[in-house]
Amino acid sequence: MKKINLHKAGRATHQTLRDMNEILVLNQVRERQPISRIDIAEHTGLEGSTVSKIVTRLLENEFVYEDGLGSASPQGGRKKRFLHLNPEKAYAIGVDLSPRRHTVAASDFSGRILRRLSVENTSDPQQTLEAVARSVKKLLQTDLPKDRVNGIGVSLIGLVDTKEGRMLAADSLGWGDDVLVGSILRNALNLDMPLYFDNGSRLAALAEIWLGAHASRQPQDLVFLEITDGVGAGIMIQGQLYHGSMNGAGEFGHISLDQSGPPCSCGARGCLEVLASDQATISRYRELCRAEGRPDEAEGAVTIEELITRAAAGNPRAIEALRQTANYLGRGLIPIIYSINPGVIVLGGAITKAWEIIYPEIRRVLAAQVSRFFSSHVTITPSTLGDNPSLAGAIALVLARAFSAPSLGW
Repeated sequence: MKKINLHKAGRATHQTLRDMNEILVLNQVRERQPISRIDIAEHTGLEGSTVSKIVTRLLENEFVYEDGLGSASPQGGRKKRFLHLNPEKAYAIGVDLSPRRHTVAASDFSGRILRRLSVENTSDPQQTLEAVARSVKKLLQTDLPKDRVNGIGVSLIGLVDTKEGRMLAADSLGWGDDVLVGSILRNALNLDMPLYFDNGSRLAALAEIWLGAHASRQPQDLVFLEITDGVGAGIMIQGQLYHGSMNGAGEFGHISLDQSGPPCSCGARGCLEVLASDQATISRYRELCRAEGRPDEAEGAVTIEELITRAAAGNPRAIEALRQTANYLGRGLIPIIYSINPGVIVLGGAITKAWEIIYPEIRRVLAAQVSRFFSSHVTITPSTLGDNPSLAGAIALVLARAFSAPSLGW
């Protein structure tokens, strides 16, 4: 999806269609709502009369609605009326495929999830994806106006073909290589509705700009680093998702930090993924318990959430396991900072619930190993999108098309 950089577009030229200015205004409402016509004119540089005409069309076509009165300007005149995005204008379905459980959700035009269903993963992709398709149909049979559902976004894992919806390697799902997700879903759904696909970490980066804490600020260069069973990343450059020549950009989990470290599935040793994943943190905690003569403490199924709870309660071994993981994360961010020079790095995953423990260690590593000029100009922050940012990204993948050119005709 090609998206015009609306923050640098300014006024559309005489050769462009009026859609360009309409999209510019619609994005201002989305990012800054509630917002008045006067404020839109100030932010876009458009003439007030032009903004008023565009807003009238957006109101007539139900993209926005008007509500509330602000104070009048010091010079007098009418009070400001505020514009909001109309959440009932359109809807989207998002599908997130993950190793244990898949999620299917419906959202309104603002990206707010209205309802969701889950599907257990199995080793049979055909059977599992048919179950996912049944869940999609179940959502479409609720009170959603089907004629306003504008597509289905699907979050995939690993190296993907975004056009066909193929997962070239789906080992983490237990599905083997080259799974034709798009083909299976299209046949099972049998709907006249577009499907869009991308890698989950990449979609999480899109969601941060579209629906997360950065939606109103729109940083142009952002990296989302997701820490779960593995480590993946999504890259936004100049406001665009960066895919790379093979749709493989963002595989920072396979940066080798220790050539004598544990083996990785990619064939190398000591990759960031095997040193900083949730499982690596849990394994490190178990080792620390054994080393201190407390093996019973780590018996049973210890999850990353349980480990974080223990750390919050002051358990020194849990704290140290998280601190060591943060050290590896800090080292893994170094090549990202130097090669991409992002303004914002967002970390996602359950480990961010231990932010008070991991963030100081990440910053300590960067202060020691990265030029102050670079490290002081990058913001590092936890995701605000909850436990499933890639699902939010799958939804954003559909909705974003309404705010790109050409768009308003959908």
